[in-house]
Amino acid sequence: MTPAASASSNSSAPTVVLTMDGVIANWVKGLRAHVAARLAVADRQLPLNVSWDLSEWGVDNPAAVIRDFLLSPMSGRLKLVEGAEAGIARLQSAGFKVLAATRRDRMVGNNPDDQSKTREITRQWLAGEPQLGISEDDMVFTEDPVGLDADVWVDDAPRRVKRLVEADKAVWVLPQPWNRPVVQHPGVHVLFDGWSSVDDLIATHAN
Repeated sequence: MTPAASASSNSSAPTVVLTMDGVIANWVKGLRAHVAARLAVADRQLPLNVSWDLSEWGVDNPAAVIRDFLLSPMSGRLKLVEGAEAGIARLQSAGFKVLAATRRDRMVGNNPDDQSKTREITRQWLAGEPQLGISEDDMVFTEDPVGLDADVWVDDAPRRVKRLVEADKAVWVLPQPWNRPVVQHPGVHVLFDGWSSVDDLIATHAN
């Protein structure tokens, strides 16, 4: 889909928006490897229990580090978040239309070539995970996933979770080290056991 596109279900099936990084793709492990290479240290020296600002890794400018990572081949070799494959399959078998949303192309700046490169890396990564059953047409590049037409969101980004709640939209948090404060935010649903708790979401939102 085009970067500015939004998406909606063309049937009565409920639509769920999944954030690409942190919900589907284990971006933090890939980013850790990228940072470790820059620092010339072993991956294991950088904790996976990391905050949103990456302060535990001694990163001074997280936006710049993430930009470099997204433009590198390493961002196309991410592993799946534990349980994502089975969890997405459960959503699909329960009749949900699954969209994968990402801001990656907006996180690399305004250079059209950089944005195009990031979108291509992301598309290739998704194409390499056919077991997810998410087609390119169901991947959405957007500046603001909150504005998509959907019934429920699964997210990991603290600020976006708060905005979804403020917009009176149903949002479930996949627990990650960087979103612990928002898990207690009023109006937030939590997949307490990660993707293993997806049946809680299904029971709440399935038609």
